[in-house]
Amino acid sequence: MNIFEEVIKLKFPLGSYVVVGSGHLIALGLKEGTDVDIVVMPKVFEKCCRNPVWKQIPWTYPGKVDHIWLRRGVVELYLDVNSGDFNPSTEELIQRARVIRGVAFASLEDVLRFKKEYSKSKPKHLKDIKIIEKYLNKH
Repeated sequence: MNIFEEVIKLKFPLGSYVVVGSGHLIALGLKEGTDVDIVVMPKVFEKCCRNPVWKQIPWTYPGKVDHIWLRRGVVELYLDVNSGDFNPSTEELIQRARVIRGVAFASLEDVLRFKKEYSKSKPKHLKDIKIIEKYLNKH
């Protein structure tokens, strides 16, 4: 999967989305990836909801039961990121994003904070935390 191609073909304007999850690690070649998690502004989400190529999937998390997220191929779209005690707004994530080859990625500092929250219930994120901390210490 080429993360840059997957995001660019969506034609979302900069400032309307940010790639989250492991996207930044994939972009830097620090990890392989199989999907792309993107948080988008409400207007983009609403537009995609009206397009039948996007599959609407109901949330199963408590507090989100009446909400949906979207999937199209390897891309998943969300309105926000929920991760325990670290819950920045979409706007904050976009403001702090790093643009690489024309694609906006959540800052590594934000990804690190998300991964630390996620690791409390899913230890699989501990490997990513080590990768990010090692990268940040070198750069």
